[in-house]
Amino acid sequence: MNKYIKPFFVLLISGLVLFSSCTDGFLETNTNVETTKDVEPERFLYNVQVSTKSSSWEWYYDYYAAQMRWMQYGVRIIGNTRTTYTIFNSNIGEQRYRLCWLNTGSYARHLEYYVNKNMPDKAAQYSNVIEAARVTLIYQGIITSDFHGSLAYTEGWGFRSGSNIEEPKFETQKELYDIWDAELKAAIAKFKSNQDQVSFANYDLAFRGDVTKWIKTANALRLRIANRLMKRDLAKAKAIATEVLASPDAELPTSYTDSFVFWLEMKYSDNGDYQAVEDLIRASNGMMNYLNKYNDPRRRMFFRINNLTPEYVAEYNTQNPDNKISAELIGQRWLGGTANYDLVSTSDYEKIKFDRKTLDPSNRAINMQAVNRPQTRLFSGSYDGGNGGTWFPNITQADFSFMAAEFVLEGVASSKTAEQWYTAGVEGSLRLWNYVGNYCEIHDYTAMTDDEISTFMNQADIKWNPAKGKEQIYVQTYIEDFKNSNEGWALWKRTGYPSTNSSILALEECTVDNVKQTPPRRYRFAIPLEGTPNYANQKEKLETMMADPDFGDPASEFGRIWWDKK
Repeated sequence: MNKYIKPFFVLLISGLVLFSSCTDGFLETNTNVETTKDVEPERFLYNVQVSTKSSSWEWYYDYYAAQMRWMQYGVRIIGNTRTTYTIFNSNIGEQRYRLCWLNTGSYARHLEYYVNKNMPDKAAQYSNVIEAARVTLIYQGIITSDFHGSLAYTEGWGFRSGSNIEEPKFETQKELYDIWDAELKAAIAKFKSNQDQVSFANYDLAFRGDVTKWIKTANALRLRIANRLMKRDLAKAKAIATEVLASPDAELPTSYTDSFVFWLEMKYSDNGDYQAVEDLIRASNGMMNYLNKYNDPRRRMFFRINNLTPEYVAEYNTQNPDNKISAELIGQRWLGGTANYDLVSTSDYEKIKFDRKTLDPSNRAINMQAVNRPQTRLFSGSYDGGNGGTWFPNITQADFSFMAAEFVLEGVASSKTAEQWYTAGVEGSLRLWNYVGNYCEIHDYTAMTDDEISTFMNQADIKWNPAKGKEQIYVQTYIEDFKNSNEGWALWKRTGYPSTNSSILALEECTVDNVKQTPPRRYRFAIPLEGTPNYANQKEKLETMMADPDFGDPASEFGRIWWDKK
């Protein structure tokens, strides 16, 4: 595994600032022509990678306030609101496009342009750097398209790449997947054949320049594209998966150390928006019920044990005789809260779990809230005086293994059985989360033991059972993606899991005034106004998406992007 690389925020391309809308942001990022000279090209790769995670607002809005709550990885600190299952803030989905996607593409495209323009005689030596940037951009494109559908890719960032296209056309999601799959295949071929390459070890946050792991990542992203296609075009999805799974083991993620993760030092996420998970999220009933039922070792990696010991409760109740902690909470150290808005107002038990109480507030300030807090250092290593690293999971070995297991169940040939892929995924997930807990120096870290891992994996519902194989795959995928909740959201859109009727991990059915709530499925779109930048292409993009009857009202977050077919 990699030790972190210290962030050095050198703006190699000017003009990467916050703009008032997606459209305005794209125009500026696409047309600013200034080129910084005399820069080591491999430094651009660092900026490509950090740009994918450069918006702490994306974490605040997309992950903590939206996707983690929509998928019941957690609930609001004092219970969900009436608007939890909506896009209740215009920043949701916006930062991912306007900052992460546009900036990632700007640096990735400029890297190749910069090399070809300023050092054409050495361009071949930078092929691996360029392809690593391209693979990273494709990863960012997949998750951005999950919210936004069509994107400007081929013609995007024209002046950054020398094409001088000021108003780019948009490709549909179908077209994007074709392009990205072909580019990933080409990247793999180049990684395997390139000779005499410039080292980019000091600028690669994922693998320290280990090209063998970039081959594995490109294959993993191909399988993710195939996974997205399963509802829309199963035959094509299986064709891609067949090619990927025919690769030798040396070209596939087989260890948790093969996971595509960005590793940085603690200071990268040293601000309130990354740390805001502490104020926005508490464990949910669905998540905690599963973790408790199976004594999942990842429980202590995800959440902090609460302080409701008999001793602390007795001390608190003595000091607060008019505001005592209920006897039914004493000794319950692992508790989730309801995700159901109606239940918070009708169940006294659910209500008291959210009560925010503090023992000895002027001195020790011991948190006495019953629902478990997240391990905030997973999201910000410096939280509460921490010294751990910061990590951003993109696609892990466990993710890959679970996707492979599902494709084998669909009849795709593989040297491993579905059971073998699934089992490798569960163990890889446990090993990675054990490593991450230590890396981030979470509160009260206790390493998982081999015996603990073995005991967990040999339980009913965890050990492979062909009768419920897909459900097991989906549940473990959901658990693995605790910090990567976009993938939990994509899983739910594709499969309906996590579900309210799962025999392994059941989420709560949520209502507001007895009306069932379902999570959003995409971004809210506005009809472009004549005269806005790139108007004709923006208009065509939206009209093309609207031609799909599943897309629905552009302004409704409950419509569907192309791959999310009914």
